[in-house]
Amino acid sequence: MNLHRVGVLLKKELHQSTHSMLFIFATVIPILVSLIVSLVFGRLFEPTPRVGILDEGDSQMIALFQERAYLDTRIYTDADQLRSDTENGVVEMGLIVPTGFDDAVRDSQETDLTILFWGEAPITDQGMLVTSLASNVVEIGARDIPVTVEPVYLGSGEITSWSERLLPLLVLMSIVMGGTLIPASSLVDEKQRRTLNALTITPTTLIDVMASKLLLGMIISLVMGLVLLVMNQAFGTEPLLLIMVLALGTFAAATFGILLGALTKDMNTLFAIIKALALILYAPAIIEIIPNLPEWLARIFPTYYLISPIQRIALDGVGLSEIAGDVSILGVISIVLIGCVLLVVQRQDRLRPAAQ
Repeated sequence: MNLHRVGVLLKKELHQSTHSMLFIFATVIPILVSLIVSLVFGRLFEPTPRVGILDEGDSQMIALFQERAYLDTRIYTDADQLRSDTENGVVEMGLIVPTGFDDAVRDSQETDLTILFWGEAPITDQGMLVTSLASNVVEIGARDIPVTVEPVYLGSGEITSWSERLLPLLVLMSIVMGGTLIPASSLVDEKQRRTLNALTITPTTLIDVMASKLLLGMIISLVMGLVLLVMNQAFGTEPLLLIMVLALGTFAAATFGILLGALTKDMNTLFAIIKALALILYAPAIIEIIPNLPEWLARIFPTYYLISPIQRIALDGVGLSEIAGDVSILGVISIVLIGCVLLVVQRQDRLRPAAQ
């Protein structure tokens, strides 16, 4: 394999693929579906509740609000600016904390706390802001709350939002479309137009051609997977580990696409195979949507070991030790696929002189 030739071929592939309808389909459809899911089940375009604080003394209030990641806390030094921003909706709640507020709360003395509300703030945001304020006051006062609230959910299923249930399917869809379908279709198109034989007559080898198409599938699916994770705010606490596992998953998907393209003679047959394999490819993500189904059922399908580590890093925040087994199996699957591709290449190289 010659890296320079692979780079030249990859540049050509990137230029040609971006002008094809299949590329548009593979990149636009997952994003559109993700947007629809986020609009219906999530809070994609709903801003984070915003609170502005003017501390006239040395209160803990600012630090306590900043600890709450689900709020946007802004610090002010001018009371008139805080009132103006609250009136105009820049912040939804404004607080003016007087000097000695914390000591007065701890000593159970009366004190003033000026609270300003933007009249058009959503009721859900107001509830979150007021609840956070009350919790902060209790924490400043160092008081024990004699009541413990323990939510009890009816039913045995795990409580998971629909956006979280559908995220694995969206990511898997982007990897399969970009990583598998695009390299496979590109390779089949080369064979149908007889440009593959023309390329391999030159010093360019079949391995060079397949490597460039494999890299094409990896780049497209990796970018699309990252875009979907960022759109759904599911990048997790281990972004580097997530990118590494996603890259390994896209490598396996692109290698499978190369194998499909090498074994398929025309586009109609390729799309028929993809349709027939759709249930197997997407089965782990479909099983994830139905919470009562056992996890072992998803483990039967190879793509489980592609999407499960990504999901656990992005949504559960696990580290490498918790997903090492699944990642190892994904690595073995990738090695097997590479071995199959090399066998196909050797077979086609043996048959080419006879065909010519």
